[in-house]
Amino acid sequence: MNKKVQNVLSLMSDEALNFFMKSEQYHGFELPEYFVFDNVLQYVKDVVGDLAYEDCVMPHTLPDDLADVNFDILLNKDGRYAVRPIVLANPFLYYFLVREVCNEEGWAVVKSLFEKFNVPGITSCAIPVVPEKVESFHKSTTILNWWSSMEQRSIELSLEYRYMFVTDITNCYGSVNPQVFDWAFDLKNTQYESPCDHNIANNIQKYLRAFQQGRNIGIPQGSAIFDFVGEIILGYSDLLLHEAIQRAGITAKYEIIRYRDDYRIFCNEKDQLEQMSYILQQVLESLNFRMNSSKTKISESIVTDSIKSDKLFYIYNTPIFNKKGTDFDSFEKHLLYILMFARQYPNSGQVKTMLSDVDKRIEEWLQPQEREIRSFTLEREGFVSTKETYVRKLTGGSVRAMVAVAVQIALENVTMCNYALKVISRMIDSVSDAQEKQEVIEMVYNKLANTPNSTYNQLWLQNMTYTQDKENNRCDRYNIRLCQLVVGEHTMPLWNNSWLKEDIIKQLPYDSIVDKDTLKKVTPVITFRERRAYDENFYV
Repeated sequence: MNKKVQNVLSLMSDEALNFFMKSEQYHGFELPEYFVFDNVLQYVKDVVGDLAYEDCVMPHTLPDDLADVNFDILLNKDGRYAVRPIVLANPFLYYFLVREVCNEEGWAVVKSLFEKFNVPGITSCAIPVVPEKVESFHKSTTILNWWSSMEQRSIELSLEYRYMFVTDITNCYGSVNPQVFDWAFDLKNTQYESPCDHNIANNIQKYLRAFQQGRNIGIPQGSAIFDFVGEIILGYSDLLLHEAIQRAGITAKYEIIRYRDDYRIFCNEKDQLEQMSYILQQVLESLNFRMNSSKTKISESIVTDSIKSDKLFYIYNTPIFNKKGTDFDSFEKHLLYILMFARQYPNSGQVKTMLSDVDKRIEEWLQPQEREIRSFTLEREGFVSTKETYVRKLTGGSVRAMVAVAVQIALENVTMCNYALKVISRMIDSVSDAQEKQEVIEMVYNKLANTPNSTYNQLWLQNMTYTQDKENNRCDRYNIRLCQLVVGEHTMPLWNNSWLKEDIIKQLPYDSIVDKDTLKKVTPVITFRERRAYDENFYV
């Protein structure tokens, strides 16, 4: 088991505010490496400072009444109609929310709440964690924390318990009833209940409404602060669950692990485990949450059911990767395998791993090789050996065919289209014929850019086509506001800030959102931010 990582609750109030005001916490989803929001966030922090919200807002104007306050991205979960909205939050609203939670008084209240939420027998694993160093891949600290505290801990508990109940909440963030913040801060219906006039609860609700055009339901997704305020609700549910189990007279030993909206309950007494599952259902219903019936079950096979189904399937179905490489004798077969796997487990973490594996395999294959050439000379009356450097061609079909398979993976797994596009960009870059390369790029662009809700695709497509677009003077092909910033255009603001006073927004550094030095390093082959930062810090 890895040593316990530091989470945000271990920080002082000013440290917590600085943590949430970093670019990597502001957007919890991956973006091309040249997008950096630190200067924008610092500007907002400096210009707003301690000013009251009301002193920053235009008279008779509220963000609740306006469209495009955030930069919204719809991620297609199935490439068609199932979508998950994420946001690049309005940086001013984002700061107001972070400041509300992390000011000295508010942070003391919040930490006191979480101390009460920390009850015997229930472990929450989802408090945002603080990376100790530059991360080697996107959210590696968070992912390793989940692996250690959820998956590995569950397997360990199979030594102590016979049964495990598993479930999660359907549309958890979208179902959050803002009134529950009042209940949570008052610790309503718990032994600690103490009705208070907590401005922090009212203000959290106010800012959440402002993020969502006045809608009084749910929490946005896309930033660490949203995950954290969500934990206030879910932590409160832990306390309610603990006390309800006590009132029910459960005598059997048990342990509950929760990661955000995923629950695992361990017990040796099946009837009491079932009783606890109904208690959990009642607690969640009281907070406007619903169990996901398709993911709810009691298991006697704790070891295998502790591992995500896509990961387990990958382990016992993937052809052997050995010292010589892989059983796949071509890259096309490898990509077809990933496509078929992804159709069974779309947008799963294992698909991301598999795309990374094939990308690494292609990268190694395309490394310059040396070969010996023997030629006969009359002068020396014998053979002379020389060496030449060459690059191998991709095996197993044409580049177009292989790119087509990878494009289909991207279409059907939009949340990780960047990993598919990284593979695509590497394969296209291996083509020596400039016209052929351009034609394939255009076909990839036309296929991915013209799909519904393709904002996320286009952000990464631009990363791949930027070099060639610049050479061919085609930088205007992307009309998304964030893409326009890359080519130096921002006729439309990224966020609608017409609700703020002019002197607050007039110097907002839009130009800094795209790091020019990083943009100069962009090549036709996509590079991820964390990998480059990791390499430059540890291998230079």
